[in-house]
Amino acid sequence: CTSKGSEPQAKKSRSSRSSQAGLLFPVSRIDRQLRRGLFAERFAARAPVYLAAVLQWVTHKIIDAAAVVCKKSKQKHISPSHLQTALKKCSGLQELLRGAAVAKPRSRAVPQGKRVASPSKKKRAK
Repeated sequence: CTSKGSEPQAKKSRSSRSSQAGLLFPVSRIDRQLRRGLFAERFAARAPVYLAAVLQWVTHKIIDAAAVVCKKSKQKHISPSHLQTALKKCSGLQELLRGAAVAKPRSRAVPQGKRVASPSKKKRAK
């Protein structure tokens, strides 16, 4: 007499959250550091995945730019000076690493403190 409970079940293969998301950066480690860092009481389950993806993208861009600098200088290894030069040359990465609060405004509007009142039309006519 065989029952349904005694049949062997197929074991699920374990896969990391990084491999599930198709990332190289460790999602579980970022999750642990977010929890230990006390940045917020709660955060979504996808938050460490998104953060790992952003960190991987930024790292990829910096390494690519440094590799270009390295090739131009006819060297085989990327050094810290190549990374610094790559960051100086790439304005998009500079702005990203500097932060949005420090970024210069892109509009050509005159700041309010420096506005000068234009002379009225009545004074010009006389």
